[in-house]
Amino acid sequence: MDYTKKKILLVDDNEFTRLMFSDIFWLHGLDDECSFFAVKSVAEAMGVIDNPITCPDVVFTGLVMPFENGGKTETSAEAGFSLIEHIKTNPKTAGIHVVVFSNFNEEEYREKASALGAEMYLKKDDNIPADLIRIVHSFDKR
Repeated sequence: MDYTKKKILLVDDNEFTRLMFSDIFWLHGLDDECSFFAVKSVAEAMGVIDNPITCPDVVFTGLVMPFENGGKTETSAEAGFSLIEHIKTNPKTAGIHVVVFSNFNEEEYREKASALGAEMYLKKDDNIPADLIRIVHSFDKR
């Protein structure tokens, strides 16, 4: 891993979304300035985030994903919200930029994500490549 590059983590349970992100980064030359990696679960994301070597500068996260809650696997927006809270309440990770990347555009989701500390909320739509490039460039490396 190149430690001079911005580290970008995508958390999304949809394989197509993970592949699309990777392709966008490669096609637009962002891999020259960013180390991009993707995981499919909140548990995997927490492992990456809590490791000082792999801790990202920017996290793009979906909201509605499977996650462990009290020994049961549930699928709900609480998955993404729990990840944002995990990042923003830990002093070691609170500086990570969080961008919600979701199909869900309900105002209550936007408000809760913002209240938990997410800097941006990006609805999955046709402007994804342009939006991703703009967002990545907007965040300076920590």
